[in-house]
Amino acid sequence: MLSFLRTSYVLFLALLCIGTFVTAPTASTLPNILVILSIQIIPLLAFFKAVWQKQSYGLLTLTLLLLVYMGFSTMNCFAGGLKQLFAIVELVVATWLILACSKAVKSLPRGHGAT
Repeated sequence: MLSFLRTSYVLFLALLCIGTFVTAPTASTLPNILVILSIQIIPLLAFFKAVWQKQSYGLLTLTLLLLVYMGFSTMNCFAGGLKQLFAIVELVVATWLILACSKAVKSLPRGHGAT
């Protein structure tokens, strides 16, 4: 279960990086692309510890952040071309990651004495 969560997280990060580089406008320079990429990646990297150690509150917060990313991907679905294709794939992988987070949180112990 934990490897499923970690794999989904890394896959979403990789897909976000690849999609940003591939769909960047041709007039964009590398520093501009790196700024956009850092704005997208840094909030997700804040949850690295929560994903690797399977912490419930961190995973629940990650699902809320993923909903924001899904909103931007939904807007990109109407762009057309390669950007539309990457947006649809990002939506599918983000949904997959939300399900993985929910399943991981559900498997954690609850109540008094839960660590």
